[in-house]
Amino acid sequence: MTTPRKIGVLVAIPIKGRKLANRSKGKQSPYVQLSLSNQKKRTKASLIASVEPEWDQEVRLDVFQGALDMGVSVFDEGKKNELIGEGTLLLHEVIDKGELDGKSSFSPTNSRGLGLGFGIEVGF
Repeated sequence: MTTPRKIGVLVAIPIKGRKLANRSKGKQSPYVQLSLSNQKKRTKASLIASVEPEWDQEVRLDVFQGALDMGVSVFDEGKKNELIGEGTLLLHEVIDKGELDGKSSFSPTNSRGLGLGFGIEVGF
């Protein structure tokens, strides 16, 4: 069995969430977890405890040949890491063009609980 070849480093900057689900019906401390291949990395919890959190934190993930989908999950750190919402970001455009700027319109495919929008910048 061969090991997939590393083709680069993905730089993702989760910016903010808009109208995220409020699973706890109270204040929440949301953070973003990005997963690609067998890697999982996260941001710090937002200082804005609401359904409109802001992160603006850089996360770097190695990209291996054949890795085309990045998991995007938002958890509530204050509620024992309860899942708020999740989705998938397709990386075809990022790999082809070198970047994807979705600050105002990005919405992961197959998203659940991520509300009306989720701002993220991604570069390769």
